[in-house]
Amino acid sequence: MKLQPRLIEDLATLTESLDCSTVDLARMAGHLAADIDVAVPSVVSISLTVTVDGERFEVSASTSSPHQGAVASSLEVTLAGLADSRTAKQLLILSGTSGALVDFAADVGSALGLAEGAAVLDRHLVRGGGTALQPADPPTLADISEVNQAIGVLVASGRTVTEARSELGRLAEHSNRSTVDEAGRTLRDARGWFPPRLP
Repeated sequence: MKLQPRLIEDLATLTESLDCSTVDLARMAGHLAADIDVAVPSVVSISLTVTVDGERFEVSASTSSPHQGAVASSLEVTLAGLADSRTAKQLLILSGTSGALVDFAADVGSALGLAEGAAVLDRHLVRGGGTALQPADPPTLADISEVNQAIGVLVASGRTVTEARSELGRLAEHSNRSTVDEAGRTLRDARGWFPPRLP
């Protein structure tokens, strides 16, 4: 499985922001994809979704060429975090071979000491074969940054972070735009008054 150039670029940007010479996120993601490829050669894609305060962030990698058959098995693993964390993490692996992830699920559960129910097989399959997921391009790091900047502008106007995020979503729905497009519009509109001028 090959990591897409955009994903490698985003992971490099995140690695740089960590300011830690011992961490290389792109290399770590590449090792994870390679290890899963060795364990389950029929893997179609892997996705890591992290939810922080209701906001979802996804990193995914898929086979470089379109898969010839339908997705026939899936494994969703809920990864444990700190007890007081408001962060949720799920790893989703899709395979083109029925039953290919059964042994892998048992091995992962044992190796990570997962709680019962943390690894779920075939939840994402639908009757008649195939997967219930509709693949979509995840937002780029630049998109996420723009949304966060727009939330910051709304916070500066007197809202809490939760209120600002909700308001951005309401504006996007009202104008029939995506959250990213609405964030861009909010930032363009704010250029005339933000940051507020000192008296």
